[in-house]
Amino acid sequence: MIAQGGGVILSIASTHAFAYPLAKNALLGMTKSLGIEHAAKNVRVNALAPGYRESQKVVYYWNGFPDPEKTKTETMKLHPGGRIAAPRETALAAVFMISDECLFMNATCLTVDGSLSVLQHQ
Repeated sequence: MIAQGGGVILSIASTHAFAYPLAKNALLGMTKSLGIEHAAKNVRVNALAPGYRESQKVVYYWNGFPDPEKTKTETMKLHPGGRIAAPRETALAAVFMISDECLFMNATCLTVDGSLSVLQHQ
């Protein structure tokens, strides 16, 4: 990237990186360090921390409970908006972060979780 005059690195972090295992914390640290180290070379390094979103993983999680529908309803109630993200909503955040519309964002993590992490980390 440096040889071609710049670029973008986007890591996928976690909204629970503060309580999550070492790997996600390391990813956030690497994002900040590389972002600072390569900023003068026009390379941006950011992370995206998505929250719950409609996915096979979430459905699998819900199905692991005796009453999957009840668990799904409880998950939705955790979120101030009463729902989880559609995959497209998370993807659009990533597209924005790597686009030329976001040139001044560097060495940071964007949380896209419908404000759930704000409630969980109070």
